[in-house]
Amino acid sequence: MPGQIKIDDGAGNYTILTNGGSLGSDKTITIPNTTGTMALTSDISAGGLEEAHNRWYISADITGTNGVISSNWVRSTSANDTFSGGDMSESSGVFTFPSTGYWLIRMEAQIEFGAADTTFTKSNFTNDNFSTSSTLIQITTQGVSSTELFQTADRVFKVTDTANDKVNFELESYGGSTTLDCGGLANTNFQFTKLRDL
Repeated sequence: MPGQIKIDDGAGNYTILTNGGSLGSDKTITIPNTTGTMALTSDISAGGLEEAHNRWYISADITGTNGVISSNWVRSTSANDTFSGGDMSESSGVFTFPSTGYWLIRMEAQIEFGAADTTFTKSNFTNDNFSTSSTLIQITTQGVSSTELFQTADRVFKVTDTANDKVNFELESYGGSTTLDCGGLANTNFQFTKLRDL
């Protein structure tokens, strides 16, 4: 017979919560006969469902740019692309996080080659509001004329200060003939997902 989950009022009086069908023996939770607040011994929010998600795309194709993508950014308002926890904000290509925590940043790039070329689609990060910066993610792509490639990359970024910890994105093309396809299906897009608090 499966074990039961029982609540003990401290005096040996039991209330059965449910039938613990997978239990091999009875399990008892004892609650003192007094009023108070039960404290948790661990943070049950840690490791749970994602706390926020935003998907951004660019409203026009970009060809031969060597620098930060600073315009035509659009945040998707689809129910599948955004949910509670705060929205990213963008200004001249610089993205600011709505809260501190561990954020997963994902790039999806649809690249079209007008001629043989090598390109770099990058995400840069800063901890001092872009007084300085370093590369967080880089997709390196080589192709010949009239070819298309779809590539993805992601990385977790720890945000401890929303005023200074930020990211941007850039496209570098050696030959200047590569297009970042940002068509109606938002083939090229950038996603921000908060995994947990600090």
